[in-house]
Amino acid sequence: MNLDIIEHLRQKLILMVNRITANEVGVAFSGGVDSSLLAKLCKDVGKEVKLLTIGFVDRKDIEISTKTANMMGLNFFNELVPLKELENGLKTVLAKIEFDRMVRFENCVCFYYVFRLAAKQGLRIVLSANGLDELFCGYTIYKTRYDDEALMESLMKTLVDVARKDSIEIKKIAQLFDINYTCPFLSEEFADFAMQIPICYKIKDPNDNIRKHILRNVALRIGVPRQAALKPKKAFQYSSGIHKAIRQLAKKNGFTKNRATIYGYKSEMEAYIAELKKTLDIY
Repeated sequence: MNLDIIEHLRQKLILMVNRITANEVGVAFSGGVDSSLLAKLCKDVGKEVKLLTIGFVDRKDIEISTKTANMMGLNFFNELVPLKELENGLKTVLAKIEFDRMVRFENCVCFYYVFRLAAKQGLRIVLSANGLDELFCGYTIYKTRYDDEALMESLMKTLVDVARKDSIEIKKIAQLFDINYTCPFLSEEFADFAMQIPICYKIKDPNDNIRKHILRNVALRIGVPRQAALKPKKAFQYSSGIHKAIRQLAKKNGFTKNRATIYGYKSEMEAYIAELKKTLDIY
């Protein structure tokens, strides 16, 4: 792997973090390579970092994040959201955002609780590493486009656009807590730079289940724990447990797949969310 390209990427990542003026920052933290890299960069440039992890259903993601945070020597805060409390959170998010995709909704719900935790810690800015999966072939779908570079680049641009739209909705949730939500790696400058890095530095072949190789290389070089730097990608809605939690709530409220199909919904979860929206007079 070209050392000049690796170093250029490292310098660009540092530049993006240095442009964040706040000295104390919260980082939405999963214990994976992206959030660990962001947290380590913030620490290296002298910021006071507080890691924020939210879990639903079980503490698996929290336990993984705890180990990584301890290895990095960073302050770590977490919360396990009880199922009985979650429905109120769902309603709050539904009343605030434009709902058009379940994945976006689930991410917004996760961030609702991240921001609530941040506010309890007196934080006014929360950073997210969103954008790195899109720009460094983190998603599985990139494997299906591997043989066509033009399709790969087109997909990358589309996913970055989606991530930016998601960010707009998440910022609406952040406003509830008077928090500034910032994604330094979704800036035009960084995205343009990252898109120029050859695809071969990001994904090796159609069977590559790790991906984001150059990013992981930088993470290891700056001291991100190996378990985090090489951790395989798992979508936020699954690692946090929010997807499973919403499904459990749907079933608890009597929404089955058969019932959802009868009323024209793709899943019991979509049927449940649609009914919640009706209670809020959201059309």
